[in-house]
Amino acid sequence: MWSHERQTKILELLGRDGKVLTNHLASLFEVSRETVRRDLLEMEATGSLSRVHGGAIPQSSDIQPEPAFTERLREHAQAKDAIGTKACELIPEGATLMIDAGTTTLAFARALVRKGNVRIITNSIEIAQLAACAEHCEILLLGGRPHCDVPGTYGEMTLSEIDRFLADFAVISPVGLHQQRGVTDYELHEAEVARAMMRRAKSCVMLCHSSKIGIESRVSICDLAAIDYLVTDASTLPFLPRGRIYQA
Repeated sequence: MWSHERQTKILELLGRDGKVLTNHLASLFEVSRETVRRDLLEMEATGSLSRVHGGAIPQSSDIQPEPAFTERLREHAQAKDAIGTKACELIPEGATLMIDAGTTTLAFARALVRKGNVRIITNSIEIAQLAACAEHCEILLLGGRPHCDVPGTYGEMTLSEIDRFLADFAVISPVGLHQQRGVTDYELHEAEVARAMMRRAKSCVMLCHSSKIGIESRVSICDLAAIDYLVTDASTLPFLPRGRIYQA
């Protein structure tokens, strides 16, 4: 079992039981206690949990899970379309983009393929299908394991494939954007993909609906300083410089 698979399972157990024990995890995963401790250290560093003697507990008890992807597609659809259209103004012809899987990035991709003359690298199956049928768009779907909820690929293979490429922009849609906690996701495997894409891109474009402003989730993606452009429908964001905010 890969480390990201163990860590995803640890988050599931934390959500169900409210606590995990190092000895139990070592037995469950058939690995050493030292391996489990390394997993817990990594997860604590990204804000996923808090370590305690003999195990770990959730970092925060008031963080709610995301709704299902199909439900999120219906929520704030008009605002997400506006955000996607506005974000396209930042993208010059001939640019190469890495785009993560999400409902707001899907809205962005719909506007982007109408514009054309771009290269897209994505883990989103829906974005890949959309771009494959468009003229004047090059598309690469990253390999990896498909997820049961969000139609995208994740895991060690996806992360290693991201490292093969360079991009002009990483376009990311997080779960939350918080003044102190920064940019966060609910699922560890989604945050890993977002961070990897940002590392391989010159600039980061963050797409964030106003309902996500002031929200923090379980896993850290980056701090606010890593955002080059924030595209949102929120009217005011006093904790980010005006020149980096684009209002839809």
